[in-house]
Amino acid sequence: MSQGKVVLVACGSFSPPTYMHLRLFEIAKDYMHSFGLGTIVGGIVSPVHDAYGKKDLVPAPHRIEMLKLSLKSSSWVKVSEWETQQAGWSRTRVSLQYHQDTINKHKSSHNLNEDPPSWLPDDILNVNNIDEPDNLNQMLNGNVSDDVTVKLLCGADLLESFATPGLWSDEDLETILGRYGIVVVSRVGSDPGRMINESDILYKYRRNVIVISNYITSDVSSTVIRRLVRRGESPKYLTDDAVISYIIQHGLYGARSQINKYTNYINYDVSPNDVIMTSPQDTYKSILISIRDKPSIVDETVTVKKPKSILSHGTVMPIEKMKPKMAYIDKVAPHYVPGKAVKIVSDVKKYEVKEKGCSCPP
Repeated sequence: MSQGKVVLVACGSFSPPTYMHLRLFEIAKDYMHSFGLGTIVGGIVSPVHDAYGKKDLVPAPHRIEMLKLSLKSSSWVKVSEWETQQAGWSRTRVSLQYHQDTINKHKSSHNLNEDPPSWLPDDILNVNNIDEPDNLNQMLNGNVSDDVTVKLLCGADLLESFATPGLWSDEDLETILGRYGIVVVSRVGSDPGRMINESDILYKYRRNVIVISNYITSDVSSTVIRRLVRRGESPKYLTDDAVISYIIQHGLYGARSQINKYTNYINYDVSPNDVIMTSPQDTYKSILISIRDKPSIVDETVTVKKPKSILSHGTVMPIEKMKPKMAYIDKVAPHYVPGKAVKIVSDVKKYEVKEKGCSCPP
């Protein structure tokens, strides 16, 4: 297994991207650095071509834009548009080969003057990553290797598909597992060890399969987000707010942008610093003015509660339910302060209980 520099490549639909898609990169990076399995110098997200034909797969420009919005805060994971720009769908093996070959070309001296692709890791461009010290490779592995190997980053579901007979061609599996290797982040309920043991091809290249247990459980998926959006429910905290805003704005996955409730609180064209706040005092003044100008208008209604029964000579006497009475503002003093009580004049009549019997209102 390579102990040099590693670039993680994740292929998939990303329709839309979720926080879990991006968490895979961070989990893999921490694990591989902790166990000295290589120096992660870059991450690449490669969305599939529209011709892949998966259900609810929105056009590539939308998926690319959502990925870029999601990765704005990342200093090392980038988006590759190469697959989406091909004539049709590209096999995973072909995508890995393209990215590996391109990295190798740009590492050679005679290609340094060419315009590099936007997804090329900063380390390959000789630009230091802000999260990576210059001697990280030496600290982790005890040597300095300039070789760069791409590895397929995936979840346990993809590993399970590898073990399914006839789903992948033998040529693809031999190349992916034998030449590049895979990094698998397991999900809850999966058993990667069993999958590897029961598959001859996975067992053959088991040294090139890095399995990482994800102890932070999450069932977040693109399917869940699409379902919530389609039903008009909130997908907040499952993906980046900017992605939600983009989905609503463009009406993706059945979202109704003109009436959707998310538009009420997601507006990324306005900075929080640009919002003009109204003083509470101004609001109170407006209320006072409206009350003083129209003192005869009913301000509120109150329900006058009566005892459920009156005991007279040991007998429970039922009392008819009484309609709510209206409370009126008689007068608002000029020095009225919001929050203090106002004099209330009520037309509620008092009940008199005589020594003998009970007189009840009609």
